[in-house]
Amino acid sequence: MAASSAVSGVTRRWLDRFASLTLRTKLALVYTGVFALGGALLLAANYAMVSASLEMRGVELSTTAVIPNGDPAETLVAPAPTVPAQTGEAAPVTGWEETEPLAVLVDDYQVGVLSDLLLNSVLILLGVTLLAALAGWVIAGGPLRRLHRVTDAARTLSENDLHSRLDLHGPDDEFRELGDTFDGMLSRLERAFDSQRRFVSNASHELRTPLSVQRAALEVPLAQDRVPDDLRPAFRRALDSVARSEALISGLLLLARSDRGLARTEEVDLAEVVHGAVAQQAGAAEEEGVDLRLDVEPAPVDGDPVLLEHLVRNLVENAVRYNTADGWVEVRVRTAAGRTVLRVTNSGTEVRDAEELFEPFHRGDAVRLHRDRPGSGLGLSIVRSISTAHGAKATARARPEGGLVVTVGFPEL
Repeated sequence: MAASSAVSGVTRRWLDRFASLTLRTKLALVYTGVFALGGALLLAANYAMVSASLEMRGVELSTTAVIPNGDPAETLVAPAPTVPAQTGEAAPVTGWEETEPLAVLVDDYQVGVLSDLLLNSVLILLGVTLLAALAGWVIAGGPLRRLHRVTDAARTLSENDLHSRLDLHGPDDEFRELGDTFDGMLSRLERAFDSQRRFVSNASHELRTPLSVQRAALEVPLAQDRVPDDLRPAFRRALDSVARSEALISGLLLLARSDRGLARTEEVDLAEVVHGAVAQQAGAAEEEGVDLRLDVEPAPVDGDPVLLEHLVRNLVENAVRYNTADGWVEVRVRTAAGRTVLRVTNSGTEVRDAEELFEPFHRGDAVRLHRDRPGSGLGLSIVRSISTAHGAKATARARPEGGLVVTVGFPEL
């Protein structure tokens, strides 16, 4: 019972190891195993046929062979050595000397032939099996390369490169069918995302006009002092609501623009962009009692200067807005190995899941959602969208002491 359990445990471990192998390795091993099994069966059949043939021939030889004097060859005899005569001539053969029985010699011959056959056949089978393993590895790699193209495309796919297609070539097989199906899915996704972006852009443009009318309808009576005192708070709240709506629509327009990608790019010094954004937020930081720290160096990047300005401004504005009294914000720009890294760190309240803040309209916990902290929840969504359009990667992590560390890594120029 214990032995059976040990055997089953070993078998299970080998099965687990086999299951963890790559598909190409599995196919190569299957090819090799099938070839080795077929070769072993062929070797066994060949060995059996040769053995049977030798045995039959040996029986015929031992029963029909005769010695020179015509007697049945029950024993194998050979001439005795000649003895030189006194006259210098060879003495005639006078008799035969008995040697091994013929059946024994036949058996030795059969064993020798079969041993040589078995050894040579096994060596040849091992060599050919190794060649079969190599051939199986190469053959399995051909079709799987097309499968790897599908895998790589799915891994790197995002809403910004849905225009790319696999366009697999080769025989009309299952891999070609998979590639064509994947291309069809990309086409449907591209149409859906384009439709969504157009809707957001068009809706945002259409909403700006009525909001401008509402703002004018509220500001004109207030400016002309034609609003009763008891209605002034309501007018102010309405104006604040209009301002929030306008900010939201501006954010949606910017998000739609960055999602469409970059129409043109130029070399931009990110350090200058950071200086401008920090100067714009200096007044707000002073009102909030937030210490703005700047540590930058010249860092050229390839991109859209307007979108990069929005990216930096949103980061600094968020860091100042979602902070604590007597808090601080540190903005750093560094270039290393051709890559530019922008990092904005701020003090603040504890953040549970920093990555969720990149989702549109997600502003975090109850503290961040407080009505005294205005915002549409699009700031970091715009940051990530602009980063992706520039081939950069935006990440965020929560500080153990509270606050956030947002990093944007730009590719090599």
